[in-house]
Amino acid sequence: MDKEHFRPLTYLREVAELRCGARTLADHPGKKIEHLWDLIVGLKGDLEEDLRVIGARVIGEIHPSVTLYAKENMLIEKGVEVEAGAVLDARSGPIYLGQGTIVRPHSYLRGPLSIGPGCRLGGEVTHSLFHGYSNKAHYGFIGHSYIGEWVNLGAGTTNSNLKNNYGTVKVQVNGKQVDSGQQFLGCFIGDYAKTGIGTLINTGTVIGLGANVLGGQVTPKSIPDLQWDEKSKYRLDDFLKAAETMMARRGIKMAPAKADLIRSIFAAR
Repeated sequence: MDKEHFRPLTYLREVAELRCGARTLADHPGKKIEHLWDLIVGLKGDLEEDLRVIGARVIGEIHPSVTLYAKENMLIEKGVEVEAGAVLDARSGPIYLGQGTIVRPHSYLRGPLSIGPGCRLGGEVTHSLFHGYSNKAHYGFIGHSYIGEWVNLGAGTTNSNLKNNYGTVKVQVNGKQVDSGQQFLGCFIGDYAKTGIGTLINTGTVIGLGANVLGGQVTPKSIPDLQWDEKSKYRLDDFLKAAETMMARRGIKMAPAKADLIRSIFAAR
């Protein structure tokens, strides 16, 4: 597989470190993928395989008012908190919630779904995968989407996962629009990207590493890495400061090796 096909999700990790269920591609050595959307198309099967290996169980803190459909199809790890009135529906596919993830009140989560560790979820999320420490803490919808680490989705951020003409969704790959062949497909968001309040994400959109997406409008189908606004790029010192501040809120310090890697990405832009 060509690593370039998996930008912007592989700037800060190898392809084998991409999650394809509760575990990574390295844990599924026989799995073959060619495009970003294969990670979404195969999510249900990958999660089913993972749960057969590591077991289905609910050991997090679940509020008594929470509704769990198909509890036997869930892996909710220790340290997870699911707050009042939330609904978790695993009838269409497994749900995995990693350690330290918090699900806010009245959220609706529908499988297949792979979240965490350390994520914050609110609103409606379905058929999606979040890498660690990403936030969708408020209302809005995310579906058939792949979200990197340390992503923050502002209140009201919503993606389209179905075209109005019910046609197949095209995704930009290496500067070209490629037909995914999928009727349901959402967005792909790189590590450290952020969306403003009220952001409306187009079907099949790719949002680059560290991009700052302005809210209150429909996004273009492709947003470049490290974009600050429509006319300028993020500055390295500002990016690192924001990233370090975000990570410190979770009690995590950015590793020097990661900071050096980010500097090298900026230098290449």
